[in-house]
Amino acid sequence: ETLQRIVSTLVNKNDEIHNFIDMLNHTISNVQVNSSNAISELDEEFDGLYSVLHEMKGSMASTIQQEEARKIQALQDQLSQCSRALESSEELLELAVQSLDIKNPVELLE
Repeated sequence: ETLQRIVSTLVNKNDEIHNFIDMLNHTISNVQVNSSNAISELDEEFDGLYSVLHEMKGSMASTIQQEEARKIQALQDQLSQCSRALESSEELLELAVQSLDIKNPVELLE
């Protein structure tokens, strides 16, 4: 009878251990599935962030290029104005030098 109780207790313990092993295997599967889902969600989030960042980069680069073009145009306009002013100044300087060479006052008035 004692041996029967010991055997019965061992059978119960074996069942408990089998159930515990099944529960651990199920828990491992759940952890793997949850981790895989978390990684997939993380990938989706980062893909979305990369997309937004890429779009923002394009927009910012476009703004910089437009500003560059505007500033270069303004500087080229100033350069043209300065070149025209220098040309006029050189013409006036040449006329002034020629005027200095004129000895006859009547000729100077012409």
